[in-house]
Amino acid sequence: RRYMKRTIIFFLLFAIIAVQGFHTKEEWKSRSIYQVLTDRFARTDPNDKSACDLRKYCGGSFKGIQRQLDYIQGMGFDAIWVSPIVENTQGGYHGYWAKDFNAINPHWGTEQDFIDLVTEMHSRDMWIMVDV
Repeated sequence: RRYMKRTIIFFLLFAIIAVQGFHTKEEWKSRSIYQVLTDRFARTDPNDKSACDLRKYCGGSFKGIQRQLDYIQGMGFDAIWVSPIVENTQGGYHGYWAKDFNAINPHWGTEQDFIDLVTEMHSRDMWIMVDV
C-alpha cells in the first residue's frame, strides 16, 4: 500500500512536469536561477524566530519557499534550484544523505506541499530544478 501511494504521487509529479514541458539546456540558460537549501531558506511558520542548532533540521519547508516566491521574483529570479527532496538519514538537513528515494523528506512537508509549490511556480512562469 505504501509503495502504491508513492508510485501514484511520483506519477502525479511527473504529470505536472510533463504538462508544463521539459526545458532544454538553451532555455535554462535564459533563466536567472536562485539556489535554495530548503531547510535553511524559509520556515513554514514565518513567526517562528527560535534559534536553530545548525547541525540539525531548522524548519525550512516547501510551504516556506512558496510563501517567499514574491521575494525571489522581486530580486529578478525566474527559477529556483532546490536541494534534493527525498527522505534523508538523520542529520541530513541539506538533502544529500538520501535514505529513501521513493519518499519526500517529511521535514520539509508532504508530497502535496511540493506539488503546490511547483504549481504556484508554474502559474508565475517560474521554473524549478530539483537537485539529486
